[in-house]
Amino acid sequence: MLKDIKNIYVIKKAADQRAATLAEDISSWLAERGIRATVLEHHQGKGEFPCGVQACDLVLVLGGDGTMLSVAREVQGNSPMLGLNLGHVGFLAELSVDVWKPFLQELLAHRMRVRETLTLAYELVRDDSVEASGLVINDVVINRGCLARLIRLDVSVDGENIGEIRADGLIISTPTGSTGYCASAGGPVLSPELDAIALTPICPFLDSFKPVVLSPRQSILVEVRQPDAEVCLSLDGQKCLPVQIGDKIRITAVSGGLKLVEPRTSTYFARLRARGVIHSN
Repeated sequence: MLKDIKNIYVIKKAADQRAATLAEDISSWLAERGIRATVLEHHQGKGEFPCGVQACDLVLVLGGDGTMLSVAREVQGNSPMLGLNLGHVGFLAELSVDVWKPFLQELLAHRMRVRETLTLAYELVRDDSVEASGLVINDVVINRGCLARLIRLDVSVDGENIGEIRADGLIISTPTGSTGYCASAGGPVLSPELDAIALTPICPFLDSFKPVVLSPRQSILVEVRQPDAEVCLSLDGQKCLPVQIGDKIRITAVSGGLKLVEPRTSTYFARLRARGVIHSN
């Protein structure tokens, strides 16, 4: 449940006039109700948020799913989040801008719930040294570069080798991210109520490695083995790191790394139908 809301950070998409106008309207509306609204412009990856954005009563994001993902990685589950969709799909930023007033009225009246879901922590290890680390909301993807060559990946779970993948790549996904690249590659769609991790190969050679669903208590280690192919590490589809032969990628689950506000009437399958992931007769 949401506590009494007195302090909101309104994060607007950078260089977007529609978001700027909306932020001004919302902050004025909130001020009339005695709620402090701090408006910030989001510059992806710049780390410019003040510490308070991680401990306020609500983070309200004005933008699309891309902005929502980027902000969520910085908030890291310390505050509940709500997205007003200025993009196209709206899986994370699902609230229409046309209904923000009645929605916020319901929210202030405590008629909302906060859904917590897991995220993933990753480490890119090279020669026993951590080259990069961080948090992802949707997925970690290890894939080939511009050349159409299969890559070889050794996959271990809790220290036990479960096999070698020869494929275009491997998707390690959260429930939130399972409706994206994971589902497109033939992987499972995971309910957000389920704490689980999906491993989904991308076009595996001879269909040799099936999608696997793991417990959040299990740790994953992927080692890059192919000596003659370019390999990249993609993080939420927003950041890409070059990976070398012998590099290892460690993945662990982080419970409650994402907190989303949603109406009590919202259902998971209704959201899937609205976005074309499933179809009704």
